[in-house]
Amino acid sequence: MMGTINLTCTVVTDPDSFVAFQYYVKAGEVFDAKAYANAYKLNRNDLDADDVRATQDAAAKLGAGECLMVSHSIAA
Repeated sequence: MMGTINLTCTVVTDPDSFVAFQYYVKAGEVFDAKAYANAYKLNRNDLDADDVRATQDAAAKLGAGECLMVSHSIAA
């Protein structure tokens, strides 16, 4: 059984400067937890509900030219 998957997010202004695959939410878009889970082959139900809400709130506050870089870690 997997543990809870915790999400973290960081506001960035130049997502093209990152080479590795990262999940981004652009200003004006909504963080879609199901799409995120699918992108990383995770179970949507394992994502921490509070973290999902916090990430959605952070995405809603993005300004023009900003993106939200979302990542996760799995708690044991």
